[in-house]
Amino acid sequence: MNKKPFKDINQSDTAKRKLSNIAKNNRLPLAFVTILYNYNWDLDTDGRESIGWVASDQYTEKDLLEGRARILAFLGKKEAPHLKKEHIVEEFIATYKEVEQQALETKLLIAGETKNNAYLSEYATFHYLTHLSAEKLIPLAPKGAYKPNDLIKYLFLKVFRGGGIERANLFYCYTDLCIRLPYEQKEIPIKNNWIATLLQKISVEKPQTLSDLLNSCKGILRGDKFFKQRVLQALSYAGKLKVNDIDVAKIYLPEFRDTLASHFYSNEWTYPLRMWNERNK
Repeated sequence: MNKKPFKDINQSDTAKRKLSNIAKNNRLPLAFVTILYNYNWDLDTDGRESIGWVASDQYTEKDLLEGRARILAFLGKKEAPHLKKEHIVEEFIATYKEVEQQALETKLLIAGETKNNAYLSEYATFHYLTHLSAEKLIPLAPKGAYKPNDLIKYLFLKVFRGGGIERANLFYCYTDLCIRLPYEQKEIPIKNNWIATLLQKISVEKPQTLSDLLNSCKGILRGDKFFKQRVLQALSYAGKLKVNDIDVAKIYLPEFRDTLASHFYSNEWTYPLRMWNERNK
């Protein structure tokens, strides 16, 4: 693993260009996104690939405190959360009840047009946790409390991959919906309803496999296959993309996170979409 000095992380022209695009796509300040990446992911290249994960011994506690202070300034907060899981649950449920679903729909439309992982994540988290309760949320909490250093980690994962792997982690979900990001406030005109277009295309083409389902996104969704996969998963959480006879409106999705498909590689997807191929058996 590359252990270059912390001050040299993400300093190449390539890294700076990528960070600028990520900030633009997510409608976030470049400095905010750069801080998140500097403590987590090095976009400088080693050959043709990004160096990748930043090790915790590449920065000092002083570096981390400085970075956290700058993030808190962007968030308009004086302190980072340091909460027991019971308090996380209480705050999360209160926030969840106040979410405006129409605003989430708009965010999803924007996400699909601009590759906005942060917007996509909020939509996915909200629908993934339909039928939540305090009793159902507690098992999703990691051991211990939500610590101040968790803030930068979970915010990074939101921007980096829209929580695609972290959705069943209560602390991630808390960060996703309860920590308001400093989004650009200028309205974005929505050019078309790509959701309706995509669902209609899927209805007509009737893709047989998950690979076919991804192919249905061509010409409609931007982003790489992983972004498209996260979008499709979010649509399945919301019940817009139906999977066999699974009615997501009647179940609590986290309870099915360990339900596996018979097709091995389908399990790289989340439930219920991992069951897509089962329709053909």
